Amino acid sequence: MPKAKKVILFIVEGITDRTALGGVLTNLLDSDVVHLEITRGDITTKDDVNAGNVVARINSVVKEAMKKYAFRSTDLQYIVHLIDTDGAFIPDSAIQKNPEATHIEYTLDTIQTANVNAIQERNKKKTGLVGILRGKSEINKKPYKVFYFSRNMEHVFHDEIRELSSEQKMEMAENFDDAYADKPQDFLNFIRSSGFAVDGDYNETWNFITQGIHSLERWSNFHIYFEEIVRENESSNETGEIPHN
Repeated sequence: MPKAKKVILFIVEGITDRTALGGVLTNLLDSDVVHLEITRGDITTKDDVNAGNVVARINSVVKEAMKKYAFRSTDLQYIVHLIDTDGAFIPDSAIQKNPEATHIEYTLDTIQTANVNAIQERNKKKTGLVGILRGKSEINKKPYKVFYFSRNMEHVFHDEIRELSSEQKMEMAENFDDAYADKPQDFLNFIRSSGFAVDGDYNETWNFITQGIHSLERWSNFHIYFEEIVRENESSNETGEIPHN
């Protein structure tokens, strides 16, 4: 009989997310248990995803990962879903028409676009589907939580608000990997930074990001995932560091 694994599956939007986080998460959580699966874009804004099938689509991603990485349902311990907020929770009044905009332009308090109605509809869809996902504690009977980077991962990790090319995003991801892959405690200190780590528990941090223009600002609640692990291991690790399995 194959040896049982303890798998933590991270669902991310793209290759740069996996590049930035793959090394450090592997070193934090044990190389035998961490897998990162890409959804190839924001699953909450895909044309063929809606309120009736979004949970099923997440489950399909999980099944694809099981096949790719050859682990069983009984091996899976936790599903961690990482998303960008993309300013989706802002009021419609913060979406401003800019006829000269050739693409969506983000600032710290507005979205500038040539098509206001399209962004309003995108935001409505995204916030609705995120609301469904954040309300889930399990998917297919496996523990599940969704965490956010606002406005996106580059904003949180590099304090960068410009629209970036794929090449620029990859360069930043590689630099982040170089800085933290072999320094997991430094990563923990960074992700807990008071500069962007939202105070409160899981629900409180989600309530915060949905208010006002916070989803355009630099915030994340990803640190909560690691705090939960620390609490679970307090009895065996007095330093507060996350032990390897």
